[in-house]
Amino acid sequence: MKQKLFTIGAVAVIAIVGLFVFEHVTSAQRPDRNAQDRNQGRAGGGRGGAGMMNINPVSLVDNSWVDLTFSVKVDDATLVKARPIYQASRDKFEAKMKELQASGDMRSARTEMQSYAATVGKEFQTALKEVLTAEQMTQLNALTKKRQEEQANRMNRWRGEGGRRGGGGGR
Repeated sequence: MKQKLFTIGAVAVIAIVGLFVFEHVTSAQRPDRNAQDRNQGRAGGGRGGAGMMNINPVSLVDNSWVDLTFSVKVDDATLVKARPIYQASRDKFEAKMKELQASGDMRSARTEMQSYAATVGKEFQTALKEVLTAEQMTQLNALTKKRQEEQANRMNRWRGEGGRRGGGGGR
């Protein structure tokens, strides 16, 4: 009789522990996870957020250079004039990112980097307008905007719908 009670008790404990573990393991895969995270005061889905910025300003400068060189296809003389502008902007962004990463406070660093990027971005655009024609600037800005939208779409797919990574492929 004692063995029977012990066996029934062990099975009950295993079942309760199994349900508890199952509940917590599957909560990470629930479609409403982002809503739960907001209610609990966590931003960005609770899983590392989006890093320092949604879009890295250094990569924007690098991609803009690639677009200017290969898509807009400006002449070599113009590239020689534009290179110092790109290099200065890239160096400013890299230095600021290193400074902010060293501070350790990623929330304030993200906000500060966004405002810094806006300021340096305006300087960058103004300097490029002196080197490029209006048509070249229009092409370059359109390509940059397209890249930003593509990157945002990739990030959204990576984050997935409802907080699931990979988006679930329409499941």
